[in-house]
Amino acid sequence: MKRALLLTVLALILPRGFAQDAVPAVAIDDLMISPAIWGWSNDEFDAHFPKAGFAWTSATKESARSDGKRVPLTLFGQHVGETIVFFGAGKPRQVQISIHSRGDDGTIEEAKYLAAIEGFKAALSQQLKTPAIDRGKDNKSATRAEGFVWNTPAAAYLLEYSAQKEIKSKGVPFRSEFIRLRAIPANGAGGAAQPQRATRADLPSHVLHKEGDTFIQGVPMVDQGEKGYCVVAATARVFGYYGLQVDQNEIAQIANSSADGGTSTAGMIGALNRIAGRFKVRVKTHEEMDYSALGDLVKDYNRIAKRKGGAELSTAPTVNMWNHFDEFKPDILKETRLRDIAGIKGFKADIQRSIDEGVPLLWTVTVGIFPEAAINPQTRGGHMRLIIGYNWEKNEIIYTDSW
Repeated sequence: MKRALLLTVLALILPRGFAQDAVPAVAIDDLMISPAIWGWSNDEFDAHFPKAGFAWTSATKESARSDGKRVPLTLFGQHVGETIVFFGAGKPRQVQISIHSRGDDGTIEEAKYLAAIEGFKAALSQQLKTPAIDRGKDNKSATRAEGFVWNTPAAAYLLEYSAQKEIKSKGVPFRSEFIRLRAIPANGAGGAAQPQRATRADLPSHVLHKEGDTFIQGVPMVDQGEKGYCVVAATARVFGYYGLQVDQNEIAQIANSSADGGTSTAGMIGALNRIAGRFKVRVKTHEEMDYSALGDLVKDYNRIAKRKGGAELSTAPTVNMWNHFDEFKPDILKETRLRDIAGIKGFKADIQRSIDEGVPLLWTVTVGIFPEAAINPQTRGGHMRLIIGYNWEKNEIIYTDSW
């Protein structure tokens, strides 16, 4: 949970990457086939997989995640990707393994995609000694993904997959989206029920008041990894808080996000509106900046820059003023934005009203203009965070970050 002085800016999305060292692969077969896992405590889980690269995604240990890259992971002898173990009441309540995701792996050809599905289907049937049941499409899911299920006395399993089919007549190519494997304990094993959908009346009970802070507790963490998925990860966190299980890969498919370029704000709002009816979720935009408003900002900026002897920025029709976010000087931009007293008051009022109701806010920011000690070095670019609280005595907002 971090804090920031109030300053709203525009969002664009940047890619992120990292170096990977060569380390031995770790087999995680037990996460899928051992009935004992549903009785493990947090410490027992850590003890069973000390070298698998798992890290807790929050101080409350609601989930442990390994990206499958820094430490390669294998399942049934095949490499797999991001693996998350979700906990409830101190015990595992779900295991989710990414076999393929476009965000992490890029798209793969159709033959390889189908072979991966069939390979893991056959391997799981053999390991569980139980035949797969073809579930078909899930019309209640965000992407209407297809899947196979297995039921055993200890657990239930779901192999789920989704892709954009080729439409030759329209010139639409095949595009793989994701293949994932999930397991949950059967009928109450593990001591944790699946999350229930929240109602509007429930949400204020998540708001805490402590030492001047007012903040929402219980917003689950989704780690976006090293891909430019801050928007879809933040959105998945809000859905999870509301008790809707929609992961970032599903939202990325609907939003047409790329791992390198992320998701535009306009694209994300469009995607949210497309699935809002399905999940009975209302989307409200509290503040946005269009090109006209950006022009006004640049003019105000230039007036202060001229007074301070700084460089003025072009407002010529041939110039793309969005690029000025790479050129704004922090001290001049801050003074420009803080002149909008009415805007700041409205922004604070929107935050207080939403947080008091238990509703977290998606917050688009441009990082890298102002230094942040916890993220250094930092290049400029768009990002999305969640506002989950405020402290007006200190003139602060409280936010949380999927990066």
